[in-house]
Amino acid sequence: MPKPITDAALIMHMELLKVRSWPAGYVLSIVIGPLGFLLFAKALTPPGVDVGVRLVAGSLVFGLGLMTVNNLAQFILFERFNNEMKLVIVSPIHPLSYAAGIVTYSVLQSLVTAAVILSFAPLFGIDITLSFWLVPLVLLTAVSMTGMGIVIGTWAPSMELGGMLANTFGILVVMLSPVYYPIDRLSEWLQWLARLSPYTHAGEAMNRVLSGQGGFGREVLILAGITVVGLTLGIAGLRWREE
Repeated sequence: MPKPITDAALIMHMELLKVRSWPAGYVLSIVIGPLGFLLFAKALTPPGVDVGVRLVAGSLVFGLGLMTVNNLAQFILFERFNNEMKLVIVSPIHPLSYAAGIVTYSVLQSLVTAAVILSFAPLFGIDITLSFWLVPLVLLTAVSMTGMGIVIGTWAPSMELGGMLANTFGILVVMLSPVYYPIDRLSEWLQWLARLSPYTHAGEAMNRVLSGQGGFGREVLILAGITVVGLTLGIAGLRWREE
């Protein structure tokens, strides 16, 4: 197997080994946390209003968005400012292998998050349709903003500022995206802004898939395009060595 692939697998394995150090914290982050999004959205729903599948779709995108911007940036920041990244650099491991390994680890966590939210949907009395399309949709949603996480994690001048930026972008982008309601409820100028977010298209596609509707191909293509551009820019902007 080519060295870049084995190096990426090694980075992912190293990240998975860290779960053993404090499993309760990881359970809280990728299992309990996502359920909080679902409960919070449910609590804000006015009595008598049937939000149905959109509640699950929105919570799914919300959870994935936080996992792959906030958590990914936090992982990189921790390794960078605790000198773990220096050991990786002098190994030597190619920066693309490091990025592939850390992103793959983040995606694996996102898959657990998605599974938790989907499995609890019946407890809320919401009928969802499981489809093969959910797999590529979850993967695209999880990867769509990882480029931003990489840039924040490798360029932030301090761990504190990096954490603040990760929290801001991780939450702000999701909050500005109409994942819990149709985009046509926004004013026209806000609709143009919202369409720049991958989570807008992910939320609409998720809602259509989980409700058994069709016509989500256009949203998937747009989401894939934004994902490719964002990931390319993130990897191109990866800062591998300190100045």
